[in-house]
Amino acid sequence: MSVDVSRTARRLRKRLPHAFRLPTEADPAPEQRHLAVVCLWAAALGLGGMAVALRAFVGLVGASRGWYAPTVIAIGLVGLACTIGAFASVHHRRLPLALLSAASVSLVAGWIVTGL
Repeated sequence: MSVDVSRTARRLRKRLPHAFRLPTEADPAPEQRHLAVVCLWAAALGLGGMAVALRAFVGLVGASRGWYAPTVIAIGLVGLACTIGAFASVHHRRLPLALLSAASVSLVAGWIVTGL
């Protein structure tokens, strides 16, 4: 199956700026319940991420393998980027929840790698 990369790139260039843009005064405010869910989920991810970061720090201070530091850093950056993206897209209905789901998968991967 062949994929038209130029068509996919054009579609992404159209949709990404709309999905991740700062709201203007003309935009309606997000629903309070939706905003609360995003904030609570992000707070839970932050607390779990702090546990992973503390365990990773202990693992980095001790004798570590060569793959450990880049893997832990990459997993953390993916989770952080997904959480930031969720807040940047809070005016959308499902995109923030999908991004927070991806950040949760990243957190679980961090738990597995660090041995929590």
